[in-house]
Amino acid sequence: MHWIYNPYDFYFNKAKQEWYKARSAFKLEEIQEKFKIIDKNTHKVLDIGCAPGSWMQYTHSLLQKMNVKDFSIIWFDIKESTVNLPNVHPYVQDITKIEKVEKILQDEWIIPYDPEVKNSWVDFIQSDMAPNTVWHKSVDALRSVWLLEETLRIYKKYLKPNWRFAIKIFMWPGFQEFVADLKQHFGGKNIKVFKPKACRAISKETYIVKVTSL
Repeated sequence: MHWIYNPYDFYFNKAKQEWYKARSAFKLEEIQEKFKIIDKNTHKVLDIGCAPGSWMQYTHSLLQKMNVKDFSIIWFDIKESTVNLPNVHPYVQDITKIEKVEKILQDEWIIPYDPEVKNSWVDFIQSDMAPNTVWHKSVDALRSVWLLEETLRIYKKYLKPNWRFAIKIFMWPGFQEFVADLKQHFGGKNIKVFKPKACRAISKETYIVKVTSL
């Protein structure tokens, strides 16, 4: 029996019922339930590739439920999101234009250029980003890996020591090398690969999660 693609599956309908922009909110929910990457000390959140905005919606709601005071979410995407929430700062900005991105972070959060000043760094980075596909697997794979590599410097430079992130990645050529780079920089025990149940079975997408060291 062949697998039949159904765009209107359980998670699609659940997203509509709970007013999420996309089913991907439940992928982050599963990641959170398993790894507890967002907590009461999460104040500065960077959302890379935000649109349509379901991850931002989930994180914003969770921080409110945790009663986190004075949290702030900055999101970047080349597309606009129609989600408007308090404490969220939207930027229609190409994330690969690193100098412009850094200027925004420094202006919004007063993040200094000096890498030794750590108190203003980012607490949590989330990214459900994907390239605009051309429906050619090898081309899409190369574009996906390139996009992740271009943004990796943001994780390495601005994430607070011993804090966390969740990144979507496709299991295409370059996947193992990207994971190895993260393990080398952040520590092998801190990097987990996890595919939530909310991902479609046929999809090559999975998630890399940085957890807190014990």
